[in-house]
Parts: sequence; C-alpha cells; structure tokens
Amino acid sequence: MWESKLSGRAPMGALRVEVGWALVLSAWLVAAACGGSERPRGRDAGGGAADDAGAVCADADADSICDRDEGTIDPDGDGLPNAQDPDSDGDGVPDRSEAGDADPATPPADSNGDGLPDYLDPAFPGAAGMDGGTTMSRDGGTAYDPDGEAGMVVESLCPDSAMVPGNCVPGLDEGRRGLCNQLDDDCDGVVDEFCDCTPGAVQPCFRGPPGRRGEGACADGMQQCNSAGEFGGVWGECLGGIAPGLEVCNSLDDDCNGCVDEVTDCVPAVTCPGPDDPRVADGAPFVEYVLRGADFFGGTARSWNWRVTGGPCDEILPRPSFTVTGTDTATPRFTPTLSGDYTVTMTVVSTDGETLTCTWIVHVAGPGLRVEMCYPESETQDLDLFLSGPGFAGDWFRNIYDLRHPAAGVCGWHNCEATIRGTTIAGTPYARASWGYTTSPLAQCQGGPQGPQWTTLGSCANPRLDIDNNLREGVGVAENINVDNPADGHRFRIMVENFTGTRATPVVNVYCGGRRTATYGVAPDPVPGFEFPTIPMERSVGAMWRVADVTTRIDASGATSCDVTALHPPGRTRGYDVTFNETRF
Repeated sequence: MWESKLSGRAPMGALRVEVGWALVLSAWLVAAACGGSERPRGRDAGGGAADDAGAVCADADADSICDRDEGTIDPDGDGLPNAQDPDSDGDGVPDRSEAGDADPATPPADSNGDGLPDYLDPAFPGAAGMDGGTTMSRDGGTAYDPDGEAGMVVESLCPDSAMVPGNCVPGLDEGRRGLCNQLDDDCDGVVDEFCDCTPGAVQPCFRGPPGRRGEGACADGMQQCNSAGEFGGVWGECLGGIAPGLEVCNSLDDDCNGCVDEVTDCVPAVTCPGPDDPRVADGAPFVEYVLRGADFFGGTARSWNWRVTGGPCDEILPRPSFTVTGTDTATPRFTPTLSGDYTVTMTVVSTDGETLTCTWIVHVAGPGLRVEMCYPESETQDLDLFLSGPGFAGDWFRNIYDLRHPAAGVCGWHNCEATIRGTTIAGTPYARASWGYTTSPLAQCQGGPQGPQWTTLGSCANPRLDIDNNLREGVGVAENINVDNPADGHRFRIMVENFTGTRATPVVNVYCGGRRTATYGVAPDPVPGFEFPTIPMERSVGAMWRVADVTTRIDASGATSCDVTALHPPGRTRGYDVTFNETRF
C-alpha cells in the first residue's frame, strides 16, 4: 500500500543507501568546488573562508563558502544553489525537504531506530515537522506536488509558520477508516475510495490535500456514486473544480498552501480570482453572463482569448449547452442554458509580449427544484421529460395507446410550456399545470427559448418547461422542468418517456437550491434497453423510465435542499425502473 502511494520512488532500503551516498557525494562536490582535495575549503580563525587561491574571503553565514559563491554552488546537485537550499543539520537532506528540521545540533528524529528519519518513515505518517504528514513535499505530498520536486517556489516567501498544513495521512484505506468526508485524506489522488454510497447520489469533492480545501484558487469538484451491483455503490472520479496548481505570479495562491505569489521577483500583472471572489458572481440558466477582462488585467493588451467549459450534460450533448461570443475581446458574453459549474479560462497577451492566464469557475444555478434531462441522440430522437405534482399518484397516461394525452396532474410538453400545445381527448387545450405555487419574476424565464411568450404572459409559471426537444421547436437541446418555489415536504416524481421509440441513453440531473444532488443514467450506469419501436398506427406509450422521487426541504432561511430516492422495479432494491407499454405511476 505504501509503495503505491510513493508512485515511482525507490524502495526504503535503497533510500537509506542513497542518503548515505548523498553525504559522500555532497562532500566530494564541495571538495571539487574548492579545487580538489589538496586545497580543501575551510574556516579560518577570523571567521572567514578560504577561496580557491588560499586567500581569506567574506563568509557572512559561516558556512565555509565564500559569500560571492553562495548563489552558484549546489553541493547536493538538486538544482538549488546552497543559499536557497541549506542543509543545516548536515544529514544530506536539504532543509526544505525536512520541513522544519533545521537545528544543526539535533539530527533528524528516528523514533524506532530503523535508520530512516521519521519524516520519511511510513510508520510515522503524522510526524511533527512534516508538511501535513506527507513525504518530501511542501505542496501536500504524494499525488499533489504541483510546484515540483526542485521547488519552484521561494521558501523564504512562504515559511513553514505561514503554510496551511496539508494534513495528508499516507497509507489509509479511507472507507475502512470511516473517513468518508468528500476529501482525499491519504492524498493518493482518489477521493473517498472504498466508501459506501447510494448509486446516483452526487457530492462535492476536493482534489488536493484535505487541509487545503477552500484555500486560494482551490475549488470543489463533483463526484457521482456509481453502481457496484450487489455491493451497493462506489464513488467515481472527482471531476471539475480546481486542484492545487503551479504557483505563478498572479495575486493568487495557486498551490493553495496559504501563501500568495511565493515566486522570485514577483510583480503581478494580473489579479486572478479564487472562489467567492466578488468579481465572479453566480449566473443563471438562460441569462447572459458578461466576462470583464479589465476586472483582472489593468494593463494594455495585445490580444485576448477566452475558453468556457460547460457542465455535466456537455459531455454527451451533440452541441454545447451554452453560447459564447466575443472570445477575442476583453468582454465576451456567454449564455448557459443548463445549471452547473462552468470553467472559464482567460488568456491575455500584454503589449510587452507576456502571456497571462487565469482560470476560475462560474456557478450557474436556478432557484428551488430544477430537473434537467439530456441525451446524445437529441438531434434525431424525441424523448420527453415529465414531473408529477405533489400528491399525484395516478397513471402517467390514459392508456397504453394514448401517449398524446398525458395526465393533467403532471408537468410536461402538454401543459407546462409558455404556449400550451396539448389538447385533451375532447380537443380542448389542456389547462396550465397549477400546483398552488406563486409565479416567478420574468427574469427567471424571459431569456429562454420561449421568452417572448412568457413576457406576454407577464410572469414565469411554476412549474414550467423551458423547451420541448420535439425536433421542431427544439433540436439537440436538453429539456428541463423548474419549480422555483416548492413547499417544504412536497414530493415529486421524475419520468422520461421515449416518444420516438428507438434506442436512447438519457441522463437526468437533479438540482436543488442550485446544487446538483443526483445524476442518473450516466456512464458507467446507462439506462439499458431504453427503446420500443412501435407500429405507426398503434402509437403506444412504449418505453418509460421512472427515475426518482424528490422531496423538497425548505429551511428557515428559505434555502432549498432535497431528499432524492432512486426508483427500482417493484420488489427490487437496485436497477432502473423501465417498463414497456405500462402506464402505472
């Protein structure tokens, strides 16, 4: 287990030999730098040092190296000159690697007498003086060392006393130790491994040393629970967010260690934003978002370039779920149609030719409950998203041959768009779905594809469907149903119906209070066999997927959260509840 955490490091026995050889090699290098063994460099009685000609030279730090040579000599061959890389206790390990073991009178601790210093010994993962309990890294250790082994940062600009501890504990089995906390406690690059979870559940996660969550540029990603068959669920990869990165001169703590711009001669030309920066406001679906380069770069630019990466549906949709204009200007605009975290990268070239880059996350969220359904076949097939109202428990359709007349008590294409298109059996228009909620301000819906119709109505209905991807009004887009102001304790059921009938692989994301709470249908757990080709004259309801029940929770401040329960076939505790020509709730 420990060897896998060191990823490519030498075995411990070899390490002891290498440390010993490092001492010999260090002494040889110093002797060589002095002109050979016949003329060793040594201290003189006056506190100076002997140069190569035998004369006494200034030696302010009394290390037997002439002051004029301090910036060039590298006795341990690690790429850092002695002035930046002292070995105060003479044990062959630079002080920067010992993370505080800089007492010349005290050798590095070896508590169990195995010849290996505690700071390198897996038997002491939390040893005092270690940087968060990790090996040989000020950046957090093991999988997280963005500044490199050679130390791209200037240690004097970020002393140990100023650093936020990484708190890594190598060699853990997080699940068996009960450390299921959205963090990578052992810093092996995997969050909450072997932790039990409910398939479909989604949680925030942090890819970095656990003690540095929320520091500097670092921002959480999201992690989905995948099915493990009879063994329940297992957390998948932590995706998105911003992990510790290489420290650069940009007014931001890129490596998330508590210190800003600890690089040589830093005079930042940009001020990159981190999480909760007031210059980066949250966005909303269907609302234009202006990116203002001048908020981050105050100089004169030779050129601008912007890149935006979308949310979870953009991984499967045939076209982006958002638009971006003006990517070569200082003020591009992007308009998201879906919820989620959008990663923005700004690159500006100054007039003196310097390339400057900032990356941050824009959180796009709608209020209340928002259910989004996307599928890769959305340019050629018609799937329909439905949401039942509170207390509804009837059949989804009148009968198996009547897919054009869904129940009036559910929200869908027939009764939830700005313009009601569905008609009842009698040929009259459906009544708009009404579940007793107040309408929302126009700002919540007028930027959508049916904005003009909502503007005519004067407000946004609750519930509402922004667009029906029926291959006429909408092509290649996701469908979503919104309940902006649900009541506490109300229950809703999500259903997807395959109107076209040919095979499709829908994905459903559930957002509550702007946070993704659940995801169903995404790889490696796609919905199997979601197809039911029908004889045109029959037009049966075909394949239906009952996704999940959602119960909304409203706290004293009015914030929305949800309890989401996946639906399984009757009598089973796992699997998707997919039926064919069966209209039951």
